[in-house]
Amino acid sequence: MGCPGRDRREIFDTCGLGELLWPFVILAASGLAPAGDRSCGSSTSWLRLTMITQTRAPKGERHRLTVLFSDLVGSTALGRDVESEHLSELLSQLRQIWHRAVAKHGGHIIRTQGDGALAIFGYPQSGEDDGRRAAEAALDIHEWVGELRHDGVSPARMPLRMHSGIHAGTVLLTEGDIESGRYDLIGDVVNTAAHLSRHAGADQILASLDALGPHANFFELAAHLPAASGMPQARLVLGRSTATRRFEATSRRGLTPFIGRNEMFGFLSRFLSEAPAQAQRCAVVVGGPGLGKTRLLEEVLGHVGTERIRLLRGSCESYVGAEVLQPFLQMLRAVLGIRPDASLVEAKEMARAALEPWVAELGPNAESILALASAGADARGGRITVDGVVGDLLAFFTGLSARGPLVLVIDDWQWSDDASRQLLQALLELPSGPRVVLASRPREDGTEWISDAPHLFLEPFQGPETDFAVRRWVPQADPFLVARIHAYAGGVPLFIEELCHSIAANDPASFEARSKQGWIATLVASRLARLPPDEAKVVRAAAVIGNTVPHGLLVSACGSEPDPAIVRALADADFLFADDPAGGVLRFKHGITRDAVYDTIGLHERQALHKRIEATLLARSEQADREEAMEALAYHSQGAGHWESAAHYAERAGDKAMAAFALDRASAQYQVAMQALDRVPDRSREQSLRWCLLANKLGMANIFDPLSLTDDTSVFERAVAIASSLGDTAAMASAYEWLGYMCYGFGRFREAVIHTRTALELARKLEDRRLIAQIEATLGQILAASCQYDEAIALIDAAISTKQQRSRRHGAISFGAAYALSCKGGVLADRGDFEDAHACFSEAMALVGGSTHPVVNSVRNWIAVALIWQGRWQEAEQLAVEGARIAENRRSLLLLADCRAASGFARWSATGDANGLLQLRNAAEWMERRNFQFYTSVQYSWLVEAATAEGDVETARRYAAHVLRRAREGERLGEAAACRSLAKLAALRQDLGLSERWLRRAETSAGWRGSLRDAALNLVLRGELLAGQGRGEAARQTMTEAAEKLRALGMHWHAEQTIRLVVGTPIIYANDQLPRHCAV
Repeated sequence: MGCPGRDRREIFDTCGLGELLWPFVILAASGLAPAGDRSCGSSTSWLRLTMITQTRAPKGERHRLTVLFSDLVGSTALGRDVESEHLSELLSQLRQIWHRAVAKHGGHIIRTQGDGALAIFGYPQSGEDDGRRAAEAALDIHEWVGELRHDGVSPARMPLRMHSGIHAGTVLLTEGDIESGRYDLIGDVVNTAAHLSRHAGADQILASLDALGPHANFFELAAHLPAASGMPQARLVLGRSTATRRFEATSRRGLTPFIGRNEMFGFLSRFLSEAPAQAQRCAVVVGGPGLGKTRLLEEVLGHVGTERIRLLRGSCESYVGAEVLQPFLQMLRAVLGIRPDASLVEAKEMARAALEPWVAELGPNAESILALASAGADARGGRITVDGVVGDLLAFFTGLSARGPLVLVIDDWQWSDDASRQLLQALLELPSGPRVVLASRPREDGTEWISDAPHLFLEPFQGPETDFAVRRWVPQADPFLVARIHAYAGGVPLFIEELCHSIAANDPASFEARSKQGWIATLVASRLARLPPDEAKVVRAAAVIGNTVPHGLLVSACGSEPDPAIVRALADADFLFADDPAGGVLRFKHGITRDAVYDTIGLHERQALHKRIEATLLARSEQADREEAMEALAYHSQGAGHWESAAHYAERAGDKAMAAFALDRASAQYQVAMQALDRVPDRSREQSLRWCLLANKLGMANIFDPLSLTDDTSVFERAVAIASSLGDTAAMASAYEWLGYMCYGFGRFREAVIHTRTALELARKLEDRRLIAQIEATLGQILAASCQYDEAIALIDAAISTKQQRSRRHGAISFGAAYALSCKGGVLADRGDFEDAHACFSEAMALVGGSTHPVVNSVRNWIAVALIWQGRWQEAEQLAVEGARIAENRRSLLLLADCRAASGFARWSATGDANGLLQLRNAAEWMERRNFQFYTSVQYSWLVEAATAEGDVETARRYAAHVLRRAREGERLGEAAACRSLAKLAALRQDLGLSERWLRRAETSAGWRGSLRDAALNLVLRGELLAGQGRGEAARQTMTEAAEKLRALGMHWHAEQTIRLVVGTPIIYANDQLPRHCAV
């Protein structure tokens, strides 16, 4: 007997399968089901056929969606308390509410299961207000479910309450089946939404900021919730807001009219037109993504013209495929007239012809310049190594500057590599070098990119400027729409333009709502979807290539020459623009656009494009093994899923970057190589050993700036585990050494000693003298940090002796020996042997010569600390200020923090300058925020001393607690100083017993380390305390003895301060307070 459709659905709903099966019932009732009896009695065979059909794997498509997951609270207990029929009726009412609420706000219910529902917003086409609509639907669901009543449910169980989660992002969407629902969503977005729902309490809606974005103003929100591991930042949606629309902004792109930058335009025009002062040859344009840095430079350069200056342009990229020294190699090739898609032979011919007039001037650099222009920064040997690359380019640009006014313009400087920053620093130090204009995002740590250079900070548009910009794209816009756009975009040109593009193609009322991080990507994706297929194909191919798109690679990716009309259309649509007049290179206006387009490309299409580009690069590389292709080959091999090739090229690219001291780029490449090897199926023993070697190389790249890392040694622990499982003693020794060294870099000295001693035992079993010496030097450095000085010096001396013998044989610079010597110098300085300490520092600096290796600044830091311990404030400040300048240009956070701390404390100690103390505190905060521990007892002891002198008792105690914690780790360098300050504070409170205990601890620390300098300073404080007790003669004798000891140690400033106290001793009485700023 036939069953009415309504009854059928109730049957399915009773089973909790209504939403899953109902679409198929509708098909059957409408005659679209398979032929045959469609009665309930024969539905089993039809369902089986449907299930078989639906289990096929149709091709999925990527979509940017907002996902809402809503679930009934306490459903298990409810099910135990009510009859099954009543529960079925209640669940049916729930489903009706889900469908009604979601449909009301333009979404789709794609799956229901029991008492939960999954809804999506933004399908089939993403909308700008998806996040808002999802939150509105959730509020309706919660309200309407709360109004439900059922006679079969106890009033104690009422009202029913839901909890919901909302998240947005890219998912793979395919047609569903009986198991997965109406559609099948693959991706982490659904899991995240479900997790947020589980994390939400009863009647709570937890929405990620990615989903709400600027539409947060439409809702009343609770305070930020702490993000769980791997989860996005989220807010509780409490209800709808009555506030006026206020919308944030993030970026801008393209053809927005050039307005509102008159002051900066004038400054840069004068900077490029007038003869600059020697001290001001660099200007930096700073702004967040989309504020118009590139556009400002374009307008200025177009106005100034190139009649009186020679203009060269370059840009930096954040992608793994970017080559080392990229902006400067771009400029070099532009000068020599080398086309981006020229073959190696053509490039060499062009370069050789262009360099002919330069041969005499460049001398031996000419051949190196030729190689750089045609083959990039080759790191395999010969002239193109480490300092040679920077030196060759420096010689070239020096010669170019001598021929007339030269201006270098570099965009996206925030992505510059270490080698590029070194070269820029050298160019700015030339007596008559080029003028430089940089465009960059602000630094995360708030410091300037280039010391003493004017920084021009771009600000968002004001209301009238937004009005002018909007009417360029939407002439019919009314004042209220303009006001909404301005409020929503916050005046940021990129947002204004993107919103205008969206409004021009869609309903103007729907533009408000995009996730904080993902909404611009959604806008770009929707614009991409509106392009004709042939134009979208070119844009996707370009996105796979990267932010900069050489014409030759674009031809390879597309399979044919793109129609010039298509390229022009894409420029008009503001997706791509020509990066050079000849059109040899296209470029995305912003990395935001490129990333958004790339994210829309399906896996198989993306892999196919990467494979084409990889094949093209290999064909070129095989001509002469062009080293500049290594980074790009690593990137495209990885994208193609060719894991072994990706690992090979990434490692070579990392080695090349390491040789040029581009340590950040080297670190990124080594990580790519390790990740690629992790993807190799059935990895061989040799590949596992190679993984361990890469871990060692990664350690070398990262050890110079551990402050930029998290306190995570898991990679190095895994290397130990892999080497141990393979039973390879040499690999185990190296793995343990680097695990120990990274623990050392993170300030975990006790662990570092254990791991390094294990490495040394393994090396001795191998009887490998070179490895033994290397690990002994490492262990010596760690023991020095742990204040185990006697063993540390013995190990360092033995290792340095071995290294020096080997260096004499091979003529190599031993950076490791230089650092070991600086550590020894630090030990000697702490012990008060400043003469021998400075001899060690001089020897270390002699080893590295004029190198730009990061270890040079590490040596300088130790010298600055030693000078501070001696009280040579001006010398210490001068050295630290210079180190800070270098660290800023090289973007080394650890070195910058150390140098700023040293210079700030030295300035405060010498002059009492409050800004110096503030600088010290800021540097300490950088370390504190990152839970950084490496040698921090030194800086924190300075803070304790300063806070004590300033009378800030609570701050002094807080910083002292950090120093004492570090002492428990074995790092005691600042312990005595902190204890002296605590003794002073106790004496000021007339707690003489506590003061004495703190002083004794300071004396114990000095004795344990054999620190004569701390012992002498302790003696000074002993005299001060005696004076405070009214024991004037004993105080005078004690401080006179202390002054003699300080003078003998070369601590003359401290000795003079002590003598002044001695002179004043007779008038100090027992009830007087201690001097506010006495011994330091």
